[in-house]
Amino acid sequence: MKYVDYASAWTIFIVGIVGIVMTELRHPPGAVLDTPLLWIFVAMFNFLRLRNDDGVKGLRIFCIGANLCEFIFEIARMKMWGLSFLIVAVPLLAETIFSMIRSKRSVPAIVV
Repeated sequence: MKYVDYASAWTIFIVGIVGIVMTELRHPPGAVLDTPLLWIFVAMFNFLRLRNDDGVKGLRIFCIGANLCEFIFEIARMKMWGLSFLIVAVPLLAETIFSMIRSKRSVPAIVV
């Protein structure tokens, strides 16, 4: 399950990078850099959650909110761009679900 979580985060990140490069190279009408940049930020939040899941208080709920907001944004973009939104929407939905599921890893004790 962890590998699918990482694969979804990497998919969002790579699609964001490719989106920025393609926007700069092709300059399609109506395309702006803010959406791929948002994908990169959401992927970075998910990488942070994967790396420091139990160590950062509130990170899980922050990632749920970021993934859910971006997923709703992608559904709104569907009317504009067609079914190509599925490339990012499916991994975003998976990341939202993975953010809600608690990992079964043991939490190391922190000595203060």
